Amino acid sequence: MTDKIYLLGLDIGGANTKAALVEFDNKKLNKILTAIRYYPFWEKNLKELPNMLRNLSTQLLEKSNTDIDDINKIAVTITAELSDAFQTKREGIQTILNALKRVFESDKIMVINNQNIFLKVQDALENYLNVAGANWVATALFIGFYKPECILIDAGSTTIDLIPIKYGKPQTIGKDDVSRIMNHELIYTGALRATIPSITHFVPFKGKNCRISFEKFALIADVHRILGHITEEEYTCDTADNRSKSFDNCYARLSRIICSDLEQTTKDELNSIANYIYQAQLKIIMDEIQLFMEQTSYRLPDLTQNPLFITTGLGETFLTNTALSNLGYNNVVSFSDITKFPDNVISSAIAVAGALNLFI
Repeated sequence: MTDKIYLLGLDIGGANTKAALVEFDNKKLNKILTAIRYYPFWEKNLKELPNMLRNLSTQLLEKSNTDIDDINKIAVTITAELSDAFQTKREGIQTILNALKRVFESDKIMVINNQNIFLKVQDALENYLNVAGANWVATALFIGFYKPECILIDAGSTTIDLIPIKYGKPQTIGKDDVSRIMNHELIYTGALRATIPSITHFVPFKGKNCRISFEKFALIADVHRILGHITEEEYTCDTADNRSKSFDNCYARLSRIICSDLEQTTKDELNSIANYIYQAQLKIIMDEIQLFMEQTSYRLPDLTQNPLFITTGLGETFLTNTALSNLGYNNVVSFSDITKFPDNVISSAIAVAGALNLFI
């Protein structure tokens, strides 16, 4: 006799919403389908949100020949409440949860909070600050099932999470975005959406340090595309000028940060600028990791002696792993190698479904 359950995991971010339809058989993962939708809350009419959620889930259901009634639970994590589409986090959480209620049965929706607990919709509405920005909890709980003592680093399109895990549970000092930033557990830089002035104010050009424009002429995604770190398909956010993600357009955008263009600047010069920006971003990440490790060594010394790092996210290889290697850490394992899930970009949606499976 089998005990199959179907869980739909949703990670609703300000820029990307990720979904995973996961079939468990006697608590073991059997099948998985994933999807991602670029949905920038700050640009959208929020009345479209239920339709986006419905279309995303329908896409997975049709692929799996599964009916919505077959879904046992919908596991949800939310970070989009920080988008400036909303005046407050309360408004963001309420808007998103009300949209979910229009698409799914309320009794099936379970929302992860920053206390390692899944809440029903009404409880999540009443405790909105506890569910805001809690996607890192789901990922930590899920990886903690496989590796009860480790340090998880999730490098996404916008931010990087640093999460100490002990006894299978996250042991962060901070519980919300502000306290996690203050304690070097959240780095506000990522693989796609960081602006260039948030990384450096100067770049090398014609033998001098050239101060850059503070306009949003280019994104770090243009740098990583030029350097071959991401593909055009992985460049999932909007470009700064709404032109395509081709190499020529990435170079053109990058040239504008020094108020130039492709007729005044060579691609070799722009390659040097791109590499300089990349190294500056790595330094930010390395500095934060060092501060995080120093802090963690006082609280959890066992975790920092020959630490095991688990890495995931779009920036896993060229941000996290490179930074760790530069710092001399070599005990690094990929989330996908441990969980056998091939898609690290969707790991948060998989993880929230997997975390809920541990509790039901």
